[in-house]
Amino acid sequence: MPKITKELTALEVKHLGYGTFSIGGVKGLYIRKTPHQQFFFLRYKDESGRHDYALGNYPEVSVAQARKAAADARASIAKGTNPIDERQSERAARLAAKQAAQAELEQKKQTFEKIANEWVEDRVNHGYWSKNHRGEKDTRQILSRHLFPIIGAKNIDQITPEDIRECLSPIWQSAPSTAKKARTHARKIFQWAIAFHKRKNRENPADMAGALGVLMEPFQKNRKPKQNHAACPVEEIPRLMATIHGYDSMSARACEFAILTAARSQAVRMAQWDEIDLEQGIWVIPLDHDKIKVPNRDRTIFLSSFALQLLKGLVRYEDSPYVFPSSHGSAFSDAALTMFLRGLHEKRLQKDHRGWIDPIKSSKMGKPCVITLHGTARASFRTWAKDDELENNRRFDQQAVEMCLLHAKNDAYNGAYDRAPLAKERRRIMEAWGNFCMSEIHK
Repeated sequence: MPKITKELTALEVKHLGYGTFSIGGVKGLYIRKTPHQQFFFLRYKDESGRHDYALGNYPEVSVAQARKAAADARASIAKGTNPIDERQSERAARLAAKQAAQAELEQKKQTFEKIANEWVEDRVNHGYWSKNHRGEKDTRQILSRHLFPIIGAKNIDQITPEDIRECLSPIWQSAPSTAKKARTHARKIFQWAIAFHKRKNRENPADMAGALGVLMEPFQKNRKPKQNHAACPVEEIPRLMATIHGYDSMSARACEFAILTAARSQAVRMAQWDEIDLEQGIWVIPLDHDKIKVPNRDRTIFLSSFALQLLKGLVRYEDSPYVFPSSHGSAFSDAALTMFLRGLHEKRLQKDHRGWIDPIKSSKMGKPCVITLHGTARASFRTWAKDDELENNRRFDQQAVEMCLLHAKNDAYNGAYDRAPLAKERRRIMEAWGNFCMSEIHK
């Protein structure tokens, strides 16, 4: 490398050929010129060895600027500071600041609506609603109607229990079932956001065990009381079943099966063949189709000979997994079965001007209350099972009756110690119920 001892001028530096040259002015200040690059650097030594400290590209950095930068670097070295380490620290700080700014910007974009839609998509992608074709649609409807208009555009981190109260208060008393679903969805969305670090604030504003429970307390007092579903009088069940049995339709068979099994409408409508063991005479309802979402609880329905006969007489369709498919191969909606029973009511009404009504509820409400599938399948069964005139209250173990309805054991420990399935008694009860239901048909 040529040694140049004098302090070169800017013009002399400009006319230097390719190579590495000392340009003077500051000890160790050099310029390196190649066909592809020209740059200044300061060469210095310290305890760790020799270093070349880049000062910038030429001619973007002038000779005078290079000398000033080299002088500043020499001053830092004299104070015991390594300029290379200092530069790396500055770069790291700038990078960290940039990343923090980007993270803050991204966090500002994390609105409740965006996170909620990601939560729904996550469930769809993992088959959460694979056996519930209306699950995604119903969930999106509740979100769009009751949550998005108020908190949809808000940042997920900024939402408070007060915001959730604003969403729920308009429907808390008038539509408690919808309000409960909206709150449940919100709670699960915040849980998901916290778990995936999309919400830094780890408080769940939709948790009733927290501040929300206190905020909603004033709305509890006048909350709309839960209305019982209209049910067919027990003494008319055989006649109703004979009427339903006379119809050759899948909706009729679904209603008939629901009553024979004392099951909820959703479980019957969503029932698939792989849930049923015809040889063992059992139907195991999956968690997704059960009202109570407690894992590992007994969801076994013991099928009477009449329920099994009904199932064995059904046509199985290769393009549908459902036991009771609609004409499109999908599961029936709750409205479809309701309309079937309402049709029965209208036809009977024309004949006897009474129809299929619940006389007790009609008296309380002051208007005719048409029987519902839920009330008839479950309340009528429960009333029959403890009827003292039929002596069923002595005939059957009432705890087994509750288990036939898939109700949790009524004790302080929720059956934690008493795990007897009472299978034999439950089979006996369901067979007796089937005999009673079909007694008009098999006279």
